[in-house]
Amino acid sequence: NTTTVTLGKAAVFTNYLGLKEELDKIPPGQTISLDLSKTVLIDHSVLENLHQFESDYTRTGGTFNYEGLDDLKPLSAHPYAARQREPRISS
Repeated sequence: NTTTVTLGKAAVFTNYLGLKEELDKIPPGQTISLDLSKTVLIDHSVLENLHQFESDYTRTGGTFNYEGLDDLKPLSAHPYAARQREPRISS
């Protein structure tokens, strides 16, 4: 069983609790696919909390995947650095 959770344009500390509530509703042992394809900005606190959630969830037998995280550019070398999508230039 796979559950896809799609994030909006911004994933910042002020909206993490709502995301965490949704993630906590997913039963253990499933695959969670976190879709960041529409996300423009994800801050360091959300990334750190997601990695902690991932660690806890996989310990119970589940799987956690990030879709589109590699499309967001880290703003520093820290592993949980805020990331943002580079603007697309139209011709």
